[in-house]
Parts: sequence; C-alpha cells; structure tokens
Amino acid sequence: MAHDLLDIKEKSLELLKDFKGTLEIDDFKKFLLVNFTGHASGPASMLSMLGMGETNSLSLSYDPMRGLYFYKILGASQELSQLFLYTKREPIMEEFFTEDPISILKDYLTQKEIELLGIGTKKKRMVHTTASEFQMLDGIKAGSGKPLQLDIDLVYDNLESYIAGYEPRSRTFLLEGNDGDLLFDVNFTPLARKDDVNLVTFDVYLDENKEIAQHAYITMDNKSKIKLTDDVKDTNVQNMLYCLVVPVTSFNVP
Repeated sequence: MAHDLLDIKEKSLELLKDFKGTLEIDDFKKFLLVNFTGHASGPASMLSMLGMGETNSLSLSYDPMRGLYFYKILGASQELSQLFLYTKREPIMEEFFTEDPISILKDYLTQKEIELLGIGTKKKRMVHTTASEFQMLDGIKAGSGKPLQLDIDLVYDNLESYIAGYEPRSRTFLLEGNDGDLLFDVNFTPLARKDDVNLVTFDVYLDENKEIAQHAYITMDNKSKIKLTDDVKDTNVQNMLYCLVVPVTSFNVP
C-alpha cells in the first residue's frame, strides 16, 4: 500500500508540474459556484468565524482587457498563498447590479444550488465589478526571484477520506490524466514555506476509474456514504455534504 501511495504522489506531481498559481475553468457555472462559495477565504474567513465582517453582496469581477471573469483566493500569506481562477467569456451584464441576484443567477444555477448558497434567504445583492488585474498576473509572469517548488502534502487512499479530510471539502479541482483523473486541492498554510523557494503543496486523490469527472458533485451523507450526482437534492447541510467537482482546463497565465 505504501508503494502505491508513493506511486500516486509521483503521478500527481507529473500532472501538476505546470502549475504556476492560475487555474483556468472552462465551465462558467462551476466558476460561479466556486466564486460564490469561496468569499470567506483568507482574512475574511477569520472575521466570519468571529461573527464579523459578513458581506451582503456577491461579487463578480470582469477583466475587459483579457475578456474573462476572475476570482482570487487568498490564503494566510498573501506573498505565497494565492490562486487566480478565471474563465473566458463575454460579460453577462454591463453595469452594477444591486437588486436580487436570482434573476440573473437562475440562468446558470438551479434553484436548489441557489438555495444551497443561501442567496434567496439572505437577500444578497450582486455587484458586477469591471477591473483589470495586473499585480498578481504580472508577478506570476515575472516570477518572485525564488523558484516555485511543488510537493504533495497528503495522498488519500480512498474518496471518503479525501472528501471528509480534516475538514469537509466544499469543492475539489480535477485534472484529467491517462492513468486516472487527479482530484486536488491547493493548501494554504504559513508552514508551507522555505527561505530559498516558494513552496506550494497539494492534497490529492487519484480516480483511477475516471468516473468522477462525469458528475457535478460528490455527495456524502451523515453516515459517510459517498455518491456521485449531477443535481443538488437536499439543501440541509446537516444531512448532506456536496463537494463540487471543478475540472481545470489549463494552468496558463492569461
């Protein structure tokens, strides 16, 4: 078993070798779900845990120069722990939208998905921001002067452990591979750093049967039973965990 996990680690690093800090997502619906479920990341997450700083808006950022929607995930250290997610498409609105966002989101998300996000009950508004991102992308292209080193933190032997983990996962990224599809998550931890390199670590699980990519969600009930599904059916978070499967199109820097 130990040998098998070491083999998965090497396969994972080979699939992740072109990672630079950017993830291109081809599916706009998946991008929306990651964007709207990930707003409490970085410092905002800490404020949320303390019951402070909760926002009543959903933000969509559009870069007109590059023709894409983008979203930045910040970790504990802004120097190292950043992910730039983007999807290429035309803007879905031209001006700031401050009313009930359901009228727009219903064209892309199901009613159950909207309920799962808590949008209808919290009366959140959606803000459409038009801006061009320079600092992070230029920094990725230029490099920080330190080489980027990729490593695997945890290799999971089964899907149940990967989904439950130390904390339940609300989403996982997926890369297609010849020997199986890689489920991975980027770790944001101040411990993942070295003086001479920028160290990025991942949690991984290899789907050797290549079944997961065909579905939208991995679900786990309160008895830790796993199922693959395309629909949200139970929005009671105490009954069912939904882990969104997000295929990554490329690691290209736009």
